Amino acid sequence: MKFNKHLLLITGVLAVMLVLAGCGNNSSSTKSSKQMAKDQTINLSTSSEISTLDIAKASDSGSLTPLYQISEGIYRLGPKSKVENGLATSTKVSNDGLTYTFKLRTNDKWNNGQPVTAKDFVYGWRRVVNPKTAAGYSYLFEGVKNYSAIQKGHLSANKLGVYAPNSHTLVVKLSHPVPYFKLLLAFPTFFPQQESAVKKYGSRYGTSSGTSSATTAYNGPFVLSKWNGTSDTWTMTKNPNYWDKKHVKAHQLDFQVIKTPSTGLSLYQQNKLDVISLSGEEVPTYKNRPEFKKFVGGSTMYLEMNQKRVKALKNTKVRQALSRIINKQTLASQVLRDGSTAPKGFVSTNFFRNPKTGADFAKDAYEKDGVAYNQSQAKKLWQQGMKQVGQKKLHLSLLSDDTDQSKKTTQYLQSQFNKLPGLSITIHNVPTKSKLSRSTSGDFDLVVSSWGADFADPINFLDLLTKSNPTNNGHWVNATYDKYIEASKTTDANNPDKRYDDLVNAEKVLMKDQGIIPLYQPATTQLWRTNIHGFVWNPAGMSNGYKGLYVTK
Repeated sequence: MKFNKHLLLITGVLAVMLVLAGCGNNSSSTKSSKQMAKDQTINLSTSSEISTLDIAKASDSGSLTPLYQISEGIYRLGPKSKVENGLATSTKVSNDGLTYTFKLRTNDKWNNGQPVTAKDFVYGWRRVVNPKTAAGYSYLFEGVKNYSAIQKGHLSANKLGVYAPNSHTLVVKLSHPVPYFKLLLAFPTFFPQQESAVKKYGSRYGTSSGTSSATTAYNGPFVLSKWNGTSDTWTMTKNPNYWDKKHVKAHQLDFQVIKTPSTGLSLYQQNKLDVISLSGEEVPTYKNRPEFKKFVGGSTMYLEMNQKRVKALKNTKVRQALSRIINKQTLASQVLRDGSTAPKGFVSTNFFRNPKTGADFAKDAYEKDGVAYNQSQAKKLWQQGMKQVGQKKLHLSLLSDDTDQSKKTTQYLQSQFNKLPGLSITIHNVPTKSKLSRSTSGDFDLVVSSWGADFADPINFLDLLTKSNPTNNGHWVNATYDKYIEASKTTDANNPDKRYDDLVNAEKVLMKDQGIIPLYQPATTQLWRTNIHGFVWNPAGMSNGYKGLYVTK
């Protein structure tokens, strides 16, 4: 998941990396021996604004997190990324793995009371893959029949391999087996969309949510209100039309955007917030307290270099020099000091295992030089690279979010880059929404990005950097890399060992060519009031995380 179109990445957004233990009828919240409080209002913080509630266009954690709560698709994810039925009641898969038939619930409704049907999935999926929509996550449909031809303009989006033989049956045709297809269906981009609402509101669709001003249709456990597209606060209340409303514990969730951990801590101490994120400076004081929680895994912070805009960044040695001048261990342990760790590569550690040996993917794909710190070597590579591009000086802008953690990161990177002769850096820390817009449009030289797993497979990281992926904002292109990724999706898709080797080799190519610069593997450290319950760590996705959140007396 993009934690900001890249920030999947992590800004401490509550529950972006959390899921409810055993969502649904077997929710752990029902097993608590403590008595639930009568007032189930919970005050939560987030570090980024909501950019959009349009399912087709949402690509950052600030938008995807509320969409998980106010919408629902065919599946949702439980502990350890286990697929659980959402709107599906049954699933049939053909022997060749190319046809999926889903039977859907008959009692699910949109927030306007109208029934959710299979046609809402057909419409939504077609809208996402339509090139005119410019959906950042459209590439996730790559395995669905006719997707590629639609993207190239050879076929209409109506030819996508999805149809509804009746109101509560959905059939999907794939062009080739997709080993992780069920995991994809728990991601918001695959959720249904109500055609009448999208057409009614046009360009305003997904820009507000409230009793009298809603321009969004949704069908999940909660209703979002008091959000007008730019609000720093909003509210979620229990959805009376939700099919499983009896298992929704919280009555009201009040959110506010908190950019600096010190502000959040002050509000927590005043009992105005129930869950907050901590800065590295605050961790030592609170790490031994019962309300302290730490979550690590399934995400990576990295630097994208805009090769389309800056000629020098096309040079491999220049990119390698930028990477090796950064001490990633110092950044994680001494600058951030929040439990974050130095990366082994692009795909995070503790995320995926070798199907034959059980080894960590990050260990198998490790290319030391891709993440190493070597100041003397960096300066040598820099001089060689700059000579090859015919430049003695280079000025680069460094773009990132305006959170406290992001500011620390950019300031540290600037101090390291200044060690390369002739290089000067200007920092631009801007609101998440602005950063997303500038990243997508290519208005940057260097940008601190991040990715958090949408589903538990290395392809979720590695697919981002293929030539045609719209999230490849740095425009790095490597034919060998693309060849390995393509093989993992086609010729080797049904061979777990060969497919795994393809993905390992792709990561090695990426790191040797320094297509991106991994910076650190994020950690989220938080304080939770001891009477707030309902979450467990899941590094590879989330699903209706707030559904079982509850307060005890």
